Amino acid sequence: MRVLLVDDDIDSVISVGRVLRAVGYEVCAALDGKDAIARAADFHPDAALIDLSLPVIDGFAVAERLRSMPETRGALLIALTGWGRETYSTRATDSGFDLHLVKPVSMDALIGALQMARC
Repeated sequence: MRVLLVDDDIDSVISVGRVLRAVGYEVCAALDGKDAIARAADFHPDAALIDLSLPVIDGFAVAERLRSMPETRGALLIALTGWGRETYSTRATDSGFDLHLVKPVSMDALIGALQMARC
């Protein structure tokens, strides 16, 4: 399964990416929203883990754009963010996210959420 990992925190990208690769996922990473959209067009992810607070283009706009692209229209979109208020969760859903997970999240919970893309 292909997972697009989008976060401006390089340490988060490295650590989450390592875990995902170790359990068999193919991972492509981006550090800002603009790069995420460009990489998604080429990578065709089955799922995307997207921070909401991103430079250049925020995670909400990234989700909206991914939902409009044929390559990613059906991908599982998971907001993986430190923004835990209900207003952010509602806005994430309205932007096209399937799930809103608040950091820190256990790797078991994250991998469990990714399993939804296989259903």
